[in-house]
Amino acid sequence: MKMTRFMSGQVLFALALAALNTVYASQVLQMDRPFATGEPGPAFFPTILCAFLYLACARILFTEIRAEATSRADDAVSDHVPNLRLVGPAIAIGLTALFIVGFFYLGYLVAGFVYTFLIALFFNFERSGAWGSSALTAAIVAFCVTLFGWLFFVQVFGLYLPVWEF
Repeated sequence: MKMTRFMSGQVLFALALAALNTVYASQVLQMDRPFATGEPGPAFFPTILCAFLYLACARILFTEIRAEATSRADDAVSDHVPNLRLVGPAIAIGLTALFIVGFFYLGYLVAGFVYTFLIALFFNFERSGAWGSSALTAAIVAFCVTLFGWLFFVQVFGLYLPVWEF
C-alpha cells in the first residue's frame, strides 16, 4: 500500500504521539501549577515533557510535509541493520518495556544504565557497524545519562528513585 505524503508512517506516528500526549497533558493540568509554592512542583517535569513532545510532533509533521517523497523513502535505510523500519521501533519498544519492568525490580541505576546502554548501542551500531566503538560510546553515554538523571531527580528535586536492594 502506497502512502501519500500527508499520510506517511512518520505523519501517522506524530499524530498518534500528539494524541497520547494530549491525554497525558490533560492529567498534568489536574496537578498543582509547577511553581505554585515558589519551587518546581510535581507538575514541572511533566509540563516540560508535554511541551517538548508537542514541539517534536510539530517538527516531524513539518519535516514530513515539506520533504519530497523520494527523500523520505530512503531515510530509514541502514547498511548494518536489515529491515530498519521494523527492527528499530521494535527494539525501542521492547527495551522500553524491559526498562519499566527493570525499574520496578532493579531500581533506577541498574535499569537506567542498562536501558540507555542498549538503546545507545543499537543506534551507534546502526550508524557505524562497529561493535567495539559502539559499545564504548554506549557505555559512556549510559553512564552520563544515568548519573545526570539521578543527580537531577534526587539531588535537585529531592525525589526518591528506587535502587536495587539485594
